[in-house]
Amino acid sequence: MEQHLLVLLLPRRLERFGLEAQARELLRAPGVVAVDPARIPVGRIPAPVAAGLAVGQAKRMRLPGTPAAVAIFHPAQFYLAGALLARHPRAELWYGEAEPGERAGLDELHASAAARAALTFPATPDLDPTPLRLRMAELGI
Repeated sequence: MEQHLLVLLLPRRLERFGLEAQARELLRAPGVVAVDPARIPVGRIPAPVAAGLAVGQAKRMRLPGTPAAVAIFHPAQFYLAGALLARHPRAELWYGEAEPGERAGLDELHASAAARAALTFPATPDLDPTPLRLRMAELGI
């Protein structure tokens, strides 16, 4: 039987991520994997280029199972999440909504991610991962 996964798309390396403690807690569970951000800052390149790069990155990604959920923590990550969801259409999008100041200029991506998300949560330092763990259990992760 194939392992169902929660894929955490990290907006920055784990050691520099503001929700490092919560991410590490989730990563202790079987079936949770983290993907470091691309070397090129997606927010600084034109949208069509970012989308194309995301499709290529999703194709190259080797995961140890089948994604049941893909979690993002910033609107710019919606490109890669969308590419992964296109390859795994049964997976859910989970969107950790960044503070309004952190998503400046990305209103369209924010709206798209929020509309597509099966689960939204505040991506703030006081994030309680309990609802995420409960949904993981429901999905068999």
